[in-house]
Amino acid sequence: MTNLSLTLPSKRVSAWMAETDPKYARAWLASLPLADSAETAREIYQSLYTLNRQELDVGQRFELMELYNAPVASVTAVLESYFTRAALPLTPKKRQLAEFIRQLHMEMAYGYKSCLQELERKRLLWGKKSLRSQALVRAMYYLGEILLHSYQVYMPYPPGVWRELHSIYHHGVENGLAEELVETAPPVTAHTTLTHEYIRTLLLGLCNPYQLPQGECRQVQRFLLQWGEKALIREQPEAAQPTGYFLIDAAADSPPVPFPSETAFQPGRGLRLLNTIELLRTIYYFIQRLQQGDSAHKLSVGIEGLDSVCLDILQRMVRSWGQLPRRQFSRIQRSGIAFVCAGIPSMHFFTNGQIPFTPPAGFARHEADDDRVILPSHIEEEITREVRAEEEEFIELEEPVKVGPMPQTALREVSVASGEGFRVDRWQIKDAAPKGLQLARFGTSHTYVRVGDAVGIQQMDEIGRWSVGVVRWMKSPESGSLEMGVELLAAGAKPVAVAPVPRAGAADYQPALLLPAIEPLRRPATLLLPRGVFAPRANILLAEDADEFRTVRLLQRLEYSNVFELMVFADVDPEHARG
Repeated sequence: MTNLSLTLPSKRVSAWMAETDPKYARAWLASLPLADSAETAREIYQSLYTLNRQELDVGQRFELMELYNAPVASVTAVLESYFTRAALPLTPKKRQLAEFIRQLHMEMAYGYKSCLQELERKRLLWGKKSLRSQALVRAMYYLGEILLHSYQVYMPYPPGVWRELHSIYHHGVENGLAEELVETAPPVTAHTTLTHEYIRTLLLGLCNPYQLPQGECRQVQRFLLQWGEKALIREQPEAAQPTGYFLIDAAADSPPVPFPSETAFQPGRGLRLLNTIELLRTIYYFIQRLQQGDSAHKLSVGIEGLDSVCLDILQRMVRSWGQLPRRQFSRIQRSGIAFVCAGIPSMHFFTNGQIPFTPPAGFARHEADDDRVILPSHIEEEITREVRAEEEEFIELEEPVKVGPMPQTALREVSVASGEGFRVDRWQIKDAAPKGLQLARFGTSHTYVRVGDAVGIQQMDEIGRWSVGVVRWMKSPESGSLEMGVELLAAGAKPVAVAPVPRAGAADYQPALLLPAIEPLRRPATLLLPRGVFAPRANILLAEDADEFRTVRLLQRLEYSNVFELMVFADVDPEHARG
């Protein structure tokens, strides 16, 4: 039987005080003002920090930890709302808050891991089985919450978390505790097992979390709480086909990896197989029913929001938990500067020579010579001058997160006649491939960019030409820094105007982009449109120049995200334009 190897803080005297009697601790927690979430979270953290560094009886420690579950869930739910649609990279104060939330969950994990270590040390194998099972599940849950919050704000997860998750599950299996049914942590009342908690965490790590739009990790977690048990773990790493199978290495500090199809494994401990086939069948069923018009609520999918949003999330799950796409081209490490703008209106402005959008008939496209392209100015400034005042409370830890000086870029706003401002940010090219770029930057971004956004990219050696891409993933490795991967859709774009075919009166035009055909890929010309405005098979008006109008029909959606759609189109016979 292997020993349970866990990371725990050393026992020492803290300047803070904490109630060690469960009766008084319950009363103290009930008296905390949950409406003041920042101050309450600070007090809870200080108490947990103190308890986890004291010597306590294992039964007493477990009873105390159980009292903290509901208050911690309550305050973190409020604090996490500060990151809804937060611009990346996070400001130093938001980064500090994100670190605090992770540390709060880490202290919860420390408490339950301390219970496990004490039970293991004393070998209390008789009469304490239920206590050990609950402590294993709770420790697994809070380590999973650390990962989840890291993914939500695109921060790297702390080292050692995945290795401890594997170790906890392995220990539970060896001691016959992996399938014991226990109650979930308050405030939710349900039942789970160590295996189910482990599988849900594995699947979360496999869903390409740094490639998900903001807030979608929580949606995936809600789905897995209801349907994650459809996936299975096998002891023998053998699969007839790689699709839907993933290899779990208990010695690795990482999530599972796609099952290698041509590798023979030596018998040994630590390697297991995650089987997602039955889960994929369930997801395919939901996708089919949603496409037939059923509602996600009626189907009890477990995902909140519009049916179209639910369908998008399910389709991304299939791509993640089915056969992962392989990179077709190797990346080439290179350096250089790229200017990035985000969103169709912004791309329309810059590809149109920085001339504001004017709906037809006054719509006119102007080409700008290379020497007329206005680039942003870049000024090194102290980061404190760029940070705006935040509404949330600043939470100071006993060992605060260190934020050192870093370069900060201040960008000039490009003013337009309508009063709307469009900006570009300067990014560093880290490496490139024929179909994409990896970009990095330091300092606060003035362009709000999210996973799934359409972006325009102008490289220093391509002044005057804007390529169009989509942000596939983002990560913030350290305070003030941001990295993102961009898949290129086209090496150029033409600003156009589109509108529904009017029944009467003038058409309501809005900006769009016409992407050229790509002959090697046999891809025809496409239109980059805002998501959900135009339906496939609909007829729309397309204005490329002031005196060039035509009616086209949208045929097929080639690419989409939460904010844009890439549509193939064809000209419509004018006599049947309204048919």
